[in-house]
Amino acid sequence: MPGVLVHPLTPADHDLLDAAVRLFRATEVADHTPFLADPASIAFVALEEGRVIGWAWGVRQRHAAGYSQVQLYELAVARTSRRRGVGRALLTAFRDLARAEGHRRMWLFTDQGNTAAKALYASEGGEPSPHDDAGYWWQL
Repeated sequence: MPGVLVHPLTPADHDLLDAAVRLFRATEVADHTPFLADPASIAFVALEEGRVIGWAWGVRQRHAAGYSQVQLYELAVARTSRRRGVGRALLTAFRDLARAEGHRRMWLFTDQGNTAAKALYASEGGEPSPHDDAGYWWQL
């Protein structure tokens, strides 16, 4: 993955987060300042020649049982940059940060039909949920 840099986002990186949101969630327009300022937030971008080509973001959480964990909410790589290790690098950066911070668990949902993502997660030690989980969300 020569020439690709995985960069952890800080509150000063508003422009990089904005570029990632425009690339991967073009219909969502918002002020990202609160996300970057929230200590629970985690975000990385993959950069090539200064352009965002991938991102991973999620949140730190406290489980009801008392331990801390992180949820990787989204990992995405631009179509033209796939199959080059960018997704693996983003996943590794996210997981390494969670380990360094002492979290007990990292979790995520993915579409059942997303075989590439499922293969990546399994190859990196992720274990499928023993449940046939389905995610639901509410627009409030």
